[in-house]
Amino acid sequence: MSEENTAVLIAGGGIVGLSAAVFLRRQGVPVLLVERHPGTSMLAKARVLSPRTMELYRGHGLEEAVRAAPPSVFLDATDVVRATTLAGPEEHRGSRPPGESVAWAGPCPPALVEQSTVEPLVRARAEELGADVRFHTELGEVTQDADGVTAQVTDRATGRRYTVRARYVIAADGHRSPLRGALGIRTRGKRLAHVVNMAFEADLTAALRGRPVGLGYLARPVPGTLLARLDGAGRWVLMVPYDPERGEGPQDFTPERCVADVRAAVGDEHLEVRVLPAVPGTSRAVHTWELASWVAEEYRRGRILLAGDAVHVMPPSGGLGANTGIQDVHNLAWKLAAVLQGRAGAELLDTYEPERRPVAELTCALSTRLQEERAGAGGGDAAAQVGRVALGLGYRYVSDAVMEADGDERLGEAGRPGTRAPHLAVERAGRAYSSIDAYGPGFTLVLGPDAAPDRPAAGDGRLEVLRIGRRLSDSCGQWAAAHGVGSGGAVLVRPDGFIAWRAHAWDTGTARELPGVLDRVLALPRPSVTGDR
Repeated sequence: MSEENTAVLIAGGGIVGLSAAVFLRRQGVPVLLVERHPGTSMLAKARVLSPRTMELYRGHGLEEAVRAAPPSVFLDATDVVRATTLAGPEEHRGSRPPGESVAWAGPCPPALVEQSTVEPLVRARAEELGADVRFHTELGEVTQDADGVTAQVTDRATGRRYTVRARYVIAADGHRSPLRGALGIRTRGKRLAHVVNMAFEADLTAALRGRPVGLGYLARPVPGTLLARLDGAGRWVLMVPYDPERGEGPQDFTPERCVADVRAAVGDEHLEVRVLPAVPGTSRAVHTWELASWVAEEYRRGRILLAGDAVHVMPPSGGLGANTGIQDVHNLAWKLAAVLQGRAGAELLDTYEPERRPVAELTCALSTRLQEERAGAGGGDAAAQVGRVALGLGYRYVSDAVMEADGDERLGEAGRPGTRAPHLAVERAGRAYSSIDAYGPGFTLVLGPDAAPDRPAAGDGRLEVLRIGRRLSDSCGQWAAAHGVGSGGAVLVRPDGFIAWRAHAWDTGTARELPGVLDRVLALPRPSVTGDR
């Protein structure tokens, strides 16, 4: 078999894998992405892109395309009902509140848009940036050694088999993750149900009775059934639990069974139903998944790194799963780039798990609570709004890629190392924009307006230096307070927009300290110093 070479091989062409390709290409890393399906999924999995996700897409040339895309059908279908059937009497009915403004926290409001709409946009951007994206391509056996990873790959259209040699692999291959299974990495959490999705077209006007229903928690055909709008008028998806321990499986859901289940859920035995293929280009009627809440016991095994549903799965309530996965690979992309380009030690990759695992565990807990509330007593959406903002913008990383000096916590939580750099309205070259836009793709050192004129001792081009009052104008005078430093202070921001280090005052001493800080953050060996004898 022929052999191809790349820096990073991405397994999985869903929104997480495609986003990883975009983020890595922005860092100049060669990427090959393989996905076994012939095209992106038509199923509307995620429907809300969080403010943080939209910030990341903004920084990678995607925000405009996403904002211009057709909005989710949930924009108008705001009601959530619980009943035996859609046509039957309601046991509970609520309405999802509109998302509150987050302008105080960031430049990007959330985007209510279907994942099935976004994925082609992200794929197109990845390819525009130079990523090699291959759908209908299956990943086979993967082995790794001290220098890289060897993968067996098959083009499912032609049958051609070939070998790919990569330095690293990102496993974004879904909740079943063949790569996670092959590595023997176990998961910790709980599995609530096995579910089949069946997409269909039908006129539900009579059953809706004029109600703008987006979600229905139903007891037919079995308790725990969920009916949801898909991506347009007359297009829906029915999610039906099944029990493998009773011998039930996806093979039982024939097209005839799907039609019967839809009629039972709607409460109309004569309803005309057209079942849609689960994956475009295939004849498969259903897509299976687990309603679960778990996190893998390991995020990395050697040169294979897990991301998205391959490393954590959470209930769909709150719309947090895809956003968490996108932020996983954004955290990972700059670290892989720094290692591959010789700017960081391989140990930098060890900070991926301690930074992202706590976020996944908190997100799983919140999503599970919301799922239980919606399926039981109803409500939970106000908590979801608070949770989405906090989990997207308010967490703090604790790892070796964050340097917190002794007593740094006394400077205040605002701007504390490990947190996302605050959003401030600033001006650059006479143009108003967000301070968030100043960060990436490398490190950025921001100096306060009264900072000493000392230049950083590191003259190796590892960072961009911005000074408030010169290249950035802080007309509101909030920069120092927002970052917990003095007006002569300094803040070092990582490529992912998180604060790596700060100093209350920038002077000759801190200027000399900075190269060592960068070395520690990047896991580079520090030269030994021998004193006079």
